Amino acid sequence: MPGDSPAAIAWPPSLGDLPFDLSAAELTRRGNARLAEERRSLARLSVAKDRATLSNLVEPLDRLSVRARDLNVHGALIFAVHVEPEVRAAGRAISEAADRFWNELLLDAGLYARLRSLDLRAADSETRFAVRKFLRDMRRAGVEASPADRKRLLHTANEIERVSNQFQENIASLERETRLDGPGRLAGMPPDYVAAHRPGPDGAIHLTTRYPDFLPIMAYCDDATVRRDLLYEFMNRAYPENDPVLRELLGLRSEFATGLRYKNWAEYALETKMIERPAAAHRFLDRLDRTLREPAAAELQQCLERKQRDEPTATTLEPWDAEVFLGGGYYDGKLRTERFGVDARALRAYLPYERVRDGLFELCRELFGLTIERVPDATTWHPTVQAFDVSRRSEWLGRFYLDVVPREGKYGHAACFPVRLGLGAYQWPQLALVCNFLDPSVPIEQARMDWRDVVTFFHEFGHLLHGILSGQPRWLSNSGWQIEWDFIEAPSQLFEEWARDPATLARFARNPETGETIPAELLRRLRSADAFGRAARYLRQVALSAISLDYYDRDPKGIDVSGSFRTSWDRHYPRPLPDDYHPEASFAHLTGYSAFYYTYLWSVVIARDLLTPFLAAGNLTDREAARRYAEEILAPGGSRPAAELIRRYLGREFNFEAFQRWVLEGTTPPAGAETSRGVSRSRGAGTRARRRPTRRRAPRPRRPAKRSRR
Repeated sequence: MPGDSPAAIAWPPSLGDLPFDLSAAELTRRGNARLAEERRSLARLSVAKDRATLSNLVEPLDRLSVRARDLNVHGALIFAVHVEPEVRAAGRAISEAADRFWNELLLDAGLYARLRSLDLRAADSETRFAVRKFLRDMRRAGVEASPADRKRLLHTANEIERVSNQFQENIASLERETRLDGPGRLAGMPPDYVAAHRPGPDGAIHLTTRYPDFLPIMAYCDDATVRRDLLYEFMNRAYPENDPVLRELLGLRSEFATGLRYKNWAEYALETKMIERPAAAHRFLDRLDRTLREPAAAELQQCLERKQRDEPTATTLEPWDAEVFLGGGYYDGKLRTERFGVDARALRAYLPYERVRDGLFELCRELFGLTIERVPDATTWHPTVQAFDVSRRSEWLGRFYLDVVPREGKYGHAACFPVRLGLGAYQWPQLALVCNFLDPSVPIEQARMDWRDVVTFFHEFGHLLHGILSGQPRWLSNSGWQIEWDFIEAPSQLFEEWARDPATLARFARNPETGETIPAELLRRLRSADAFGRAARYLRQVALSAISLDYYDRDPKGIDVSGSFRTSWDRHYPRPLPDDYHPEASFAHLTGYSAFYYTYLWSVVIARDLLTPFLAAGNLTDREAARRYAEEILAPGGSRPAAELIRRYLGREFNFEAFQRWVLEGTTPPAGAETSRGVSRSRGAGTRARRRPTRRRAPRPRRPAKRSRR
């Protein structure tokens, strides 16, 4: 029964009747059979006449729920990672079918009545909290509406899922590329990048908008036209196809929220978050804007001045000259190299993937007492995927999978996916990190990592630790995936700090060819260099957060999605977008996070404060601080409100001060620096006449990751 000792579960973790090697037809058959059985189980729970208790209602409902959610997350993972398009399509279909079942469950009036009749006076606080959350979710689905309205709400909820998936599928399948006429256009690129991008049979070098191609070009390529052309393709992924899809999604969500008598979708979506109301989110973003605006403009001005050393007549810092949407721009990278002596290309020699991975595992052993062991015979979805078991003091905790090599058809970013949800003594948690760090043409044992990819690796591993250490809740509603979603990024953003910590990097950063450990002085300079550009990076996040909030905090009828994106962006960021950029079409978080993309900023403010006990101890590997963090923040999962977890850990409410100190490190502008919003006011200056976009179409549908559907 849920609540029994986890040791009662048989080891190793099971995938049940849904292993990773099913054909499309067999996945569909097994998925449909499971949903049919769950519908029968739900019907029995809904119409039962005996007095509702924890044992005859809540416990079987939790088992039913975890089986349905496992089907959903299994389909979503297959959708994101499988090599065969037909199997990916089957994964999407079965995941959507599980979503439809879940929407039906939340609107089951008989189940709702039985849950409301529960006598919880003798129940513990965690049980009462779990039942309250389940009832809240049913009310927010519309279970108290009339039968006709419930039918309409169910149809709209299912359409939201369908359209969201279409938006994601277009991003994945409408991949773009640019072609170069020879390796001379790759001046400035790391040797391993050049070696992996040889001319093809047509004599051209093909650069795609996938991250492993795109990010290094923006950071290192000396040819500005190459950066310009590839950024243009990147900023127009899934355009124009996704603009009408986005308008439809905004309309459906507005229809759903107003049908439940909310003002708009933002009001509906933020009701269950820590921040609670759109007005509070707007105030939070405005506060960050006031903090970051002038330091960010000063950083961009310094980038312009560095560009003028190469181009004395330059008056404008173009989007392809410095960081815009993603980490690592060209002239900000130049300044980090020249001002701090940090060349990101040279760092790669000290960061072989396997040493980074093993160093990360050793850090988890020291901080949290975890033992992580490779499972060489585990069934996976691709030969490059590796499985690992996690234990602590000889007690098993769960399993995870690392999928870090890009391939055709695979999810193109970095995220933590649930594989199986942990529940009491019912089953162990399993998770997957799906990332794209390594060059697929290089054997894993020889592959190198960019330092910013190391930071991303640690970020995603922070999600994984949260999932593993909170992975045995008594009730599914209290799992780590059920914490408020504007807190969900705090553990991952906190764990990034160990990738920035010189003492931690020194443990594993070693050149395997020379045996040389990364120099301590280089690590010190790396930390200082990382502070440069931080204000601009987070001001960019303010702009993106405002965009997601503005889309949903309004009546979307007649909305110009491109114009709305540009208006919100220009209100916050000192460098306007060129008119021929359409990033709204590939802003994937508009489906999953919807109105609350501000989550990343809210969570990083919390994360910087959660770090203060470690800083007070003077050591990021202080075991007492780590023990308290694991016990007070990670292990409880969603069994208590996030604010309560923070208060227990810090002994107070979290505040803004630690983030403000950190984000403004190294941002003192040089004398006479221009800090107005006029750093670059031209739209697309210097751009070429655009040819018809070149697209490579790979049917690679994708779902939002790191997301709970309940």
